[in-house]
Amino acid sequence: MTTISFSVEDEIKKSFDRWAARDKKSKSDVFRDMVKTYEFSETMDNIQQAAAPILKNLGIETEDQLYEYLESDETYEDRIRHQRLHSSNKKG
Repeated sequence: MTTISFSVEDEIKKSFDRWAARDKKSKSDVFRDMVKTYEFSETMDNIQQAAAPILKNLGIETEDQLYEYLESDETYEDRIRHQRLHSSNKKG
């Protein structure tokens, strides 16, 4: 295990101390939790970036459309056929 030392503003230190006391955790545990939260956020951003072109390809622009797509009983083939029909209607 490694020790890290860095400077922060007084208000950040007070918040950090308050969080540790409130959660009955060591400051090291609070810091580890913060790192995990940051890593999770970073992972979610990567997933969102990877999903964006796929959703665009499927014509999904809103959360409601995504939920509708996920909850549908249609097969993948049905969805692709509808997508093709929808796309051809836009062209003509």
